[in-house]
Amino acid sequence: MIRLFRLLLVLLIALGVRAASAQMSIAMNALDLVDAKIDYQADYALTSGSQHFHGKVIHAPGRERWEFLTGSGQQVLLLRRDIDEAAMLWPERRWYMSTSFTMMSGLMGGLGTDLLHGREAGLEKLNGEAVTRYHVDKGAFVGDLWRTSDGILVKAAGVVTYQGSPTQGELVLSNLHRVKADPSLFVRPQDYFGIPLKLGK
Repeated sequence: MIRLFRLLLVLLIALGVRAASAQMSIAMNALDLVDAKIDYQADYALTSGSQHFHGKVIHAPGRERWEFLTGSGQQVLLLRRDIDEAAMLWPERRWYMSTSFTMMSGLMGGLGTDLLHGREAGLEKLNGEAVTRYHVDKGAFVGDLWRTSDGILVKAAGVVTYQGSPTQGELVLSNLHRVKADPSLFVRPQDYFGIPLKLGK
């Protein structure tokens, strides 16, 4: 669970860059403004160092579902900022692990309080979407971000520094669809067996 959270660190920091106006610099909290304000789903490819994940992401304000395959089968990561819960599900085994989103963010080096500093770097087309590219030059993430006009991050590429160690990372969304998410997809099944983790205590 912690390994995937570290891989998603690129995503979580990058998504913090939200409502920057045209031709203005940005300096904002990396998690306070993490959510796009609309529902969407997309395929994703995430690279962090030598590790690679790909799958499907489903997003609604305050809620995200990341689906992917590993050698042990399908896994699902639920991020629930609205109820302060993060859970990893193993559907084939009907098993889960969970902890608070706040606690996991803290283990990621105080992610929720980190400030990113950057500037607009131009308008581009990416996978058929009109996007604004931002260059972030100060913070735990340094690199480039590509966002749509309605606040969806479709690409992030750069270097994430975690506990003093830099890692090259890239996140790319494709097959983006703005559709209403099924609320049940963000709910941890009640008949799964698992354990809540009190990490950091």
